[in-house]
Amino acid sequence: MSQNPLVWIIDDDDISKYVMKRYLNQLMVTNVIDFPDSVQPLKILQDNYNLTDKLPDIIFLDLHMPVLNGFDFIKDFQKVAPKIDKKINIVMLTSSINTEDVDYAKTFPEITDYFIKPIKHRDLARIINVELKQ
Repeated sequence: MSQNPLVWIIDDDDISKYVMKRYLNQLMVTNVIDFPDSVQPLKILQDNYNLTDKLPDIIFLDLHMPVLNGFDFIKDFQKVAPKIDKKINIVMLTSSINTEDVDYAKTFPEITDYFIKPIKHRDLARIINVELKQ
């Protein structure tokens, strides 16, 4: 992974996106794109699966969103993932403390981590540091 990974934030909550971008900027991660829902990023993945420089290194994915929720996004991502020649780590974020959501998220190998929003700065720093070492 590059020293400045491409990070996607897929979240319909503008405040959460603002906080995440601010934390990422403090961690010197400036290559960040945010989306208000998961429809456009899914299309980008499907249309550019062979262009690894256009694909994210990390996706921070909100669970509860309109149109396609986080689990729907993962299911569609699984269809295109075999074509992608790049490891994309997906971190699920949610305001839900429902243990069923956590348990269900653990059934998807694409989801590398799961956090209750708002994500803490130290947790974000750990994720970025681990990713940069890969």
